[in-house]
Amino acid sequence: MILPHQWLRKWRLRRALRGYPLYDPPHKVEEYLLSQEKAVENFDYFMRVRQQRTAHFQQWLRRYFRVAITPDEKGVKALNRWGNKYAGFLLVTGPSANVRSSYFTYDPPWTGNNAGYNVLFDMGITLGDIMIAQCPKLHWVVDPVSAVLPRTAKMLKRSPGMSFQRPALTGFNDPVNSASPLHSVWGFAHQMSRYTTTLAGLQRYLSDPRPLRRFIRDEMLNGFNAVIRGYRGREPNEFRDTMSREDYIAFVDEMESKDGEEEEKDS
Repeated sequence: MILPHQWLRKWRLRRALRGYPLYDPPHKVEEYLLSQEKAVENFDYFMRVRQQRTAHFQQWLRRYFRVAITPDEKGVKALNRWGNKYAGFLLVTGPSANVRSSYFTYDPPWTGNNAGYNVLFDMGITLGDIMIAQCPKLHWVVDPVSAVLPRTAKMLKRSPGMSFQRPALTGFNDPVNSASPLHSVWGFAHQMSRYTTTLAGLQRYLSDPRPLRRFIRDEMLNGFNAVIRGYRGREPNEFRDTMSREDYIAFVDEMESKDGEEEEKDS
């Protein structure tokens, strides 16, 4: 059951989505399934349209929602607040309220009822570009994992819904670190869909302890701040500080790949 004020938000969003530009990469297949060559072609398309799409997205927010995005923490806070109200409605759910995977698979296409995925993707680009504005060495790449963590990359290459070979950020001093803002906004929208779009979800949210509610509400902002701390070297890491660079990378690769394999078994 959707609450009355949520019906109004959903109607307002659907009205604003009319005519929103389609994100149209050459290979509309989940990127982990693509060859490296085709993943690079999708990435080249991403880089060609990235600035145009973020400009349109920000103009769209100003026109329909009176939200201004600046390239700093203040802008992320504004984007997070907007997402608290609307991001959950960017996703399409099935009969059992499960979120469909079109954001990763491009199927069904991002048109009609699925047009919100274009906005969600542009949210991710915008978030990533704000990270770059605050962390000048960061930059978009097609795959920050394979060259550094080959075992982890091999695991991700067979893992749906993990955004492998979809644009991500690299450039951290920590050699194993990267950021996936396109994936992060998906997780944020999924939380908003779960907790804010229905009466049952709102009741679930209100039953959680206040610190957890704050964490759920500010997930995008929290992720942004974690990237900033990681870029500036403010996150303590006992393994990195006590191992050689080579041993540290090998250790992380082994742990990350094992964790992923365990998750595959559990699923």
